[in-house]
Amino acid sequence: MTKVADRHMQITLKGQSIRLFYALREGAQPPWILIHGMGSSRLAYRPMMERWPLNSAVYAMDLPGFGGSGSLKTPHQMDDYVAAVGAFIDHLYLTEPLLLGHSFGGMVAGEALGMLASRVGGAVLVSSAGFFAPQHAMSPTPYPLINRIAIWITGWQHFGLRMVQALGVDPRTLTRQDRKRLQYGWRHAIEMARMRTFYEDSQFLEKILAAKRPVALIHGDRDPLFPLPNLCQVVGDSLPLWVMPGAGHLPYDKDLEGFLKILTEAVNNF
Repeated sequence: MTKVADRHMQITLKGQSIRLFYALREGAQPPWILIHGMGSSRLAYRPMMERWPLNSAVYAMDLPGFGGSGSLKTPHQMDDYVAAVGAFIDHLYLTEPLLLGHSFGGMVAGEALGMLASRVGGAVLVSSAGFFAPQHAMSPTPYPLINRIAIWITGWQHFGLRMVQALGVDPRTLTRQDRKRLQYGWRHAIEMARMRTFYEDSQFLEKILAAKRPVALIHGDRDPLFPLPNLCQVVGDSLPLWVMPGAGHLPYDKDLEGFLKILTEAVNNF
């Protein structure tokens, strides 16, 4: 397996200097940027990066307020995450990178397509938020401390494994390293505790289509947060959709090899 290295950089958001952590697997062009979901981090993509099927460099960034990255003094807006992606691209002098975003990261990737269309080559949105509000999800409270305690408790192995199971992954298939990287994401989700409501954008699909960049959707047919029938109703035939049978909200944790095959097929259709 090709080595994946952890690195960091300094960017400026709203006049504040913030350290961003990221992982890198070196390769050819065009580069890929992997964007994690809510309560996650760059480590969520480590197994995928180690088995990356495309001949390209691949980066996995910790969004501001998640993983090892710093955060703004005030709660983040969606524009802040997109600005961080833009700063990441500029800092590394990346030319039209392709984005892959999971869940909330899919929404960030989609918004980046709309706002950074001339600087981004395309995107793959996996179990993506943004098209409609999440179903069967606990809403954050107005109190960051209470949210932080709830997130910390969820990070305990007993509750965390039950949550993973609810999202469609058999906990018995997870290795010790899998559990550690999932727990790391929850335990370092600072911004998740500060958000007072889920991010929404009624023009999300329209922005993606207006960017006129290649886009593919990968979705499990058993996703409890963003059910496939709801997605099909919203998207219709406006975007190409690849469905992973038997997969829930974490398709690459459910079946990594199957996911990578679908990813390769989707990219070959760009």
